[in-house]
Amino acid sequence: MTHSQRQNFHAQRGFTLIELMVALVLGLLVIGAAGGIFLQNRRVYGSTEAVNRIQENQRSAFELLTRDIREVAGNPCVKFSDMPIGMLIKVPDATFWSRFPAGVFGADGTGASGSDAVTLYSGSGRIFNVSLQKKPTDPITVVNPAGTGTAGLAPGQPLLICDADHATAFTATSITPSGTTIAIAHDSTGNCDSNLQVLPNGKALPPCGGVPYCFSLGVKPGTPPTATDTTNCPAGISLGPSYVLVPSDAQWTVEANGRNGNSLYRTSLGNRSEIAEGVTSMTIGYKISQAGGYVNAATVAAANAWSQVLAVHVSVTFQAAQGALTQGDTRGTDNTVLTRTLDDYIALRNHQIIQ
Repeated sequence: MTHSQRQNFHAQRGFTLIELMVALVLGLLVIGAAGGIFLQNRRVYGSTEAVNRIQENQRSAFELLTRDIREVAGNPCVKFSDMPIGMLIKVPDATFWSRFPAGVFGADGTGASGSDAVTLYSGSGRIFNVSLQKKPTDPITVVNPAGTGTAGLAPGQPLLICDADHATAFTATSITPSGTTIAIAHDSTGNCDSNLQVLPNGKALPPCGGVPYCFSLGVKPGTPPTATDTTNCPAGISLGPSYVLVPSDAQWTVEANGRNGNSLYRTSLGNRSEIAEGVTSMTIGYKISQAGGYVNAATVAAANAWSQVLAVHVSVTFQAAQGALTQGDTRGTDNTVLTRTLDDYIALRNHQIIQ
């Protein structure tokens, strides 16, 4: 007789409905707790990232702005605030050259959200040593030790040639590299005269109202000029080193960036660069000579004291920009946008009074 194995139905029983519901509730509690921790960590990460972006923008912006301000009116030659520039440019940029000697010019409330603006002028960027220029009409031969072609010089470029006593602005009409030297021509196709000139007795004259001058005879220091040299250079001959400078400007403004916000911009020689996003305002104050406190640009302009500015106070407010972050990441616990204001006091090295 055959017997079949008896099945144990109690051993095969599954979860009851109550057990399943308890398990689901416990699972949901665990998932909810883990999700809450994840979301909180995500919020902290996003807020930290927003603050880090603000700090990064502050560092990069102030590093560049501070460098420009410190180098205001920098050049290896004369202090232009004390001596006029003999301009040889055919169609001079009157605004540029009238502000270049002092090196700094500001404007109040002309930027986005009423921000201030400042333009900084310098000749300390690219500098070339003059090795030869025996006649006022001769091309200027400058040293290019690297031998890298034209070293960024180009025809039509406004340049400045100077020594310890004189300075002349002119337009380069051709640039000819030759080994470790470059010949810079300045003929009448780009200038009102082919002669390099200086202003006699420091008097301010119209362009090309000066006297022909020679910036380097190409001889050893102390070598007396010949009679021909003296005749060729009626205004005199440079007794020391001479230089060709590339004059530059850097305008700092706060403007709309086209992304529903404002940014800090730097415009140099017509080239505009966005330096930092999320800038809501910029306030600039100027310290005139030994006077106490900082004043606005209008006060400096009214006193015609740009050449007497010794230091600049810059205050810039940065706001967290959303970008790839969520809106919540850019807000603090009070639900307002994260904002930081940075102040800096920067001395103008080339305006300092030497006792």
